[in-house]
Amino acid sequence: MKLLILILKQTELISDLNDELASIGIHHGTIIDAKSMTSGLRAWSDDSIIIGGLMRRAKNFEYNEECKMLMFVLDEDQIEPTKDTINNVIGDINKGGTAVMFTIPIDYAEGLGE
Repeated sequence: MKLLILILKQTELISDLNDELASIGIHHGTIIDAKSMTSGLRAWSDDSIIIGGLMRRAKNFEYNEECKMLMFVLDEDQIEPTKDTINNVIGDINKGGTAVMFTIPIDYAEGLGE
């Protein structure tokens, strides 16, 4: 089993994604509201920051890009169809501002239902 995590910046695609995943038999998952650090981290790349500016930015650091984190516990044979479906809905996931997707191995899981 694996945990597939999708961090989706295009939150307007959630309904379409849920419908398409359901059509391939993926009916259970978890969606968590999240905020991306990308914009906030860009502010730190300014080479002209002095100590006062650094302190002000640290105090007012903002995570202002809304996104959703979707998590699915999947059997090995569900991974590729799920990835394909996600890519079909989102488009080119390697294009900036779309999503990040990865899997983590699971060595134990309980309470997953059917």
